[in-house]
Amino acid sequence: MGLFGLYTFLIILLVVLPPYQKYLLQNSIVNIHTWHQENHAATPIHWVLPKKAQVPLPSLAISLTSIEASPTTNIHLFASYKWVTEGDIYNVILDSGNNIIFSATCSWLEIPANHPVLRTGTYTMTEPLTLASSPRRILIQFSEPFIKKAKVALFLNGMDFDKRYNPRVNIHAVDETANGFTLILEAWWDTIVQSLGVTWVAYPEGTPGVTSGVVCTGSLRPWMAPQHYNAWYQSFVGEVAFLRTPRIFLGISSLDFLAGANLRVVAEVVNGPETNQYGFLWRANSWLDSVMYSTCMGYLAFDPEL
Repeated sequence: MGLFGLYTFLIILLVVLPPYQKYLLQNSIVNIHTWHQENHAATPIHWVLPKKAQVPLPSLAISLTSIEASPTTNIHLFASYKWVTEGDIYNVILDSGNNIIFSATCSWLEIPANHPVLRTGTYTMTEPLTLASSPRRILIQFSEPFIKKAKVALFLNGMDFDKRYNPRVNIHAVDETANGFTLILEAWWDTIVQSLGVTWVAYPEGTPGVTSGVVCTGSLRPWMAPQHYNAWYQSFVGEVAFLRTPRIFLGISSLDFLAGANLRVVAEVVNGPETNQYGFLWRANSWLDSVMYSTCMGYLAFDPEL
C-alpha cells in the first residue's frame, strides 16, 4: 500500500467511524413534584448530552430507584426517555398518569450504540398479571447474537398495581443463550398488576470487568418480618476480579408491600469505603406507615474503562 496510502487509510478511519464513548452513569434525584402535593402530571427532566451528537444514537437503560405512592389511587409510575433534538438533548420522564405519586426517582445508564459489550432493551407488559396468569414467560431475542451465552440484568422501569391489593411483583431471566433469553413475570396471592415495564441489559457471560446479579432484603430477614431499614453487603469475590472500584447501576426489580398504606421505598448503593473493588453496600429503606415485606434490586457493576 505504501506509507502515503497507509496514512490516508488511517485518516479515513478516524473521520468515518463513530467515536467510541464511555458509559455515562447518571442519577436523577428529581421529585415528580413536592411530596405533599397531589399532582398527577408527568415531569420531564431536560438532560443535555455533554458531547456532540452521536450517530447512531445511544440507548438508555433506565430503572426506578425510589417511589412514594398514595394508597388512594392505583400505583402507577413509568420512567422513560425521549430525544428532543438530533442526538443533542433528551428528556427523562417520570409519568404518574392520573394517579397520586408523591415522589419518585430513576437512574439511567447511557450505552453507546457501537459498544462491543453491553446491549439494552425494554419490554412493556400490557395484559394484566395475576396469580392465575403467573408466571408469564416472554421470549426476548437480541437484534444480533452474542459470541457466547449472554448474562442478563433486569430492572423495573414502570409499574401499575391495583390499589385494592398488595403490590407484589418479581422478574427474572432464564434460558439465556447467545440469541436471547426468557423473561419471567410473577405475581402472587390477590395482586393485580395492570401493566409493567422491564429494562434488560445483556453482555457475554465471562466478560472481564463486568458482573451483575440481584440483591434482596431476604438476605437479612424473612419476608414475614417487615422492617423499614435494610442494608447488606454484596461481594464480587468469585464473580469477577475488579482492579478498581467499579461503577454500579442499581434499580428496583421486585416488590412486596402491604396495601392500604403508602408504598415508600428507596433503593441505593451506599457510597463509602464499603463499596470498592471487592463488593458494595446497598440499602432498601421505607418509612412511616409503609410495610415492606421484601424488595429486590438488580445491579450491573462494570469497570469504568470497560
